[in-house]
Amino acid sequence: MADFVLDLRGLAEHAHTRAYYTLRELRTAQVFEVWLDQEPKLLMDAISQQLRHAIHWQTLAEGPPLWKLSVQRREDVAPVDLVDLLERDHLRIDRLFASALHKVNAGDLEGAAPDFHAYVDGLHRHIQVENEMIVPLLDLPRSPNGQDPTSIMLREHDEILEQTTMLEHEFSEGVDEAWAVAPFFALISGALAKHEGREEQNLFPLWSRALRERPDEAAELLASAQSRLDAQKR
Repeated sequence: MADFVLDLRGLAEHAHTRAYYTLRELRTAQVFEVWLDQEPKLLMDAISQQLRHAIHWQTLAEGPPLWKLSVQRREDVAPVDLVDLLERDHLRIDRLFASALHKVNAGDLEGAAPDFHAYVDGLHRHIQVENEMIVPLLDLPRSPNGQDPTSIMLREHDEILEQTTMLEHEFSEGVDEAWAVAPFFALISGALAKHEGREEQNLFPLWSRALRERPDEAAELLASAQSRLDAQKR
């Protein structure tokens, strides 16, 4: 049973704007039903991209003349594959870091500490999954100049971990004023955004292609990675 029906029929080019502003308000455990008079993939893929892949959609009825879709928050649906799991974990890590940053900017250093330490734990688990589980298994080609997607990812992981360790040290020493850690937060925030964007655009499609050719290993790797990442949440 849908919580809301979004009828986009007859809106032509305005369907995208209406869908974006409606679906961005979708909350956990809600299900929206979307009605369209056009094939939905291009529209829904574009909206998903704008919303940082925070939504999951599936077709309930095929057109023409009417397509019906079910749309939920992504976290309400089980990951469909390894890349889906990793993209969700990017979002989770980002939210923890953003919450800590928001509290630092508000001068609430005591409140920022738990979110920051949860971010650190999540970051380490995520990088361990990618560096130690996925990279050795898939063994994608590397370029001598280190500009292939795998080498870039590994190098950026080291840089983000180094920056995070510096900020951890500041918290362990006891932070009295927000200005003392604000530059570190700004540095890491920019590095995370650039890294995740490059990884999702350049490396994840290669991983998806390789895993489709090895379905048994893909299923085993998904289960192992999910167990490792979920350990933080318990």
